[in-house]
Amino acid sequence: MLRLLALPIEILRIAFYALQGLVDALRARNRLNLEFNVLVNAPRDAVWQFSTADRMVLDGPPVLEISREPVPDSDGLWLTRLLVSGQPRTQGVSRELVRDEAKGVIVAQAVAHELSVPPEGGRNVKSGMRIEATAQGTSLTVFSEMTVSSFRDRVIYPIGLQRMAILIKQQCEAQAGTHSRAAALANNGLVLSLLALLSFCYLFGWKEGLMLAIVVAIHEAGHVAAMLMAGVGVRGIYLIPFFGGAAVPKTAYRSEGRLGFIALMGPGFSLIPTLGLFAMYRADGGADLLEAAQMFAIINAANLLPIYPLDGGLILNALIGSVSRSFAQIVGWIGVLVGLGLALYFQSFLIGIPFLLFALQRSLSNSKTFQLERLSVAGGFALACASITTFGLYVYVIRAVLH
Repeated sequence: MLRLLALPIEILRIAFYALQGLVDALRARNRLNLEFNVLVNAPRDAVWQFSTADRMVLDGPPVLEISREPVPDSDGLWLTRLLVSGQPRTQGVSRELVRDEAKGVIVAQAVAHELSVPPEGGRNVKSGMRIEATAQGTSLTVFSEMTVSSFRDRVIYPIGLQRMAILIKQQCEAQAGTHSRAAALANNGLVLSLLALLSFCYLFGWKEGLMLAIVVAIHEAGHVAAMLMAGVGVRGIYLIPFFGGAAVPKTAYRSEGRLGFIALMGPGFSLIPTLGLFAMYRADGGADLLEAAQMFAIINAANLLPIYPLDGGLILNALIGSVSRSFAQIVGWIGVLVGLGLALYFQSFLIGIPFLLFALQRSLSNSKTFQLERLSVAGGFALACASITTFGLYVYVIRAVLH
């Protein structure tokens, strides 16, 4: 999980491909030929079997799941689905042109089809991979030829292809037991959480840093409980240095209702210790109880602000997205821009970097992707009332402890 700390490198990579894409666009170079090669410390047959399987799971982060199945009543067409952290992202239809295990080559041609999400859009993509045994290990080359339909294609396709090669290498080496022990330790969630604790202590001192870690852990535990209740499962819960925490689902949310419920349960579950500490403070008047109740209340109330991608922003997007998808996209962008504005106002890199990453993610993502099942009127009313009530209770505690 320490690969999360390489986000600045990801930003530089995005900037590089954006600049390269701009040069290509000015030169009217609309047919891209992309190729990336990695050396895998694993047997060639194992790499072939993993890379060409009908279902492939890459640990990430984020966790990617790629599966394929025949398109019913078709002549050799295959439907390939991509899930990111359990959420459906894209699916496309292709025809396999070459599959030669002896030569280690597989090539497929994308086909325009009604099942493709987002639509193929005239990209005319042909992609594949070559897997060869060498004296140093197994050479894995992923390649793609495509006609771009937008500037976004010039950025996301090379990034995605390169990322795919790296993740396949890491997964194959992990399965073969030849991956770096240091890398395995670095990707351990406990190590990441320990570094997060140290970062909190560095920023606020050991006492406040430890308390902050507890607040974040309980908040994320609320999300985890909601994921289990909603049946989406949990892949992990982590503290993230200088940022906070994250609970990662195992499967897709599928509906705006599940998304909104899971987002609300972080601050909702945290009401229990908040009100408990507040009641104990009112009874005993201890300064430590006051400080703990205040931290719980402020952090969770801030998380309920309607700013994407905070919990409050996710809840608002679930409500608005159930009425108008396009308006929800606009509101999400407003939330991200507000976050960037707050970072500039407070001159805080710690606030600005996450919102910058969310802005990049939204700008590179395609709005024509899978949509979640809409909330009913009754479900939306219940979610809105629960969110407002939860926020109101936190405001009450904040006002009470500050006076």
